[in-house]
Amino acid sequence: MMSNSETETKVEEACKYPAVAMYGPCTVSDLKQGDVRLWCACGLSKKQPWCDGSHKGTGIKPLRWKVSKEQRLFQICACKYTKDPPFCDATHTNLPCQVLQRQEACPWQQDSHNSNSKLCTGCGWVPDF
Repeated sequence: MMSNSETETKVEEACKYPAVAMYGPCTVSDLKQGDVRLWCACGLSKKQPWCDGSHKGTGIKPLRWKVSKEQRLFQICACKYTKDPPFCDATHTNLPCQVLQRQEACPWQQDSHNSNSKLCTGCGWVPDF
């Protein structure tokens, strides 16, 4: 059973919105069964779909993924909103309008959208993205 602090941390992480790196999947090949990759969950990595450490300071951590089977191609999520990470589940098809609405209604818009913040986890806004 999770302690209260563990539960609070899970809820806190679940309420953070990543940046959308791309509205579509990354097609990845050359992965072998047993390979381990860190899937970028924040959307800021310049090496999509893999983590390059850009998440530091956002409170969003990458997902450690171990390839469970060998196959020729993988469709890896790049929008960061999949319900089956790291795999694409086509959530990106309806995402653009939701992201814009969330950013327009963001309660932290005045504070973090004008600062030097690299990501507003309240809505997924990124400066000069």
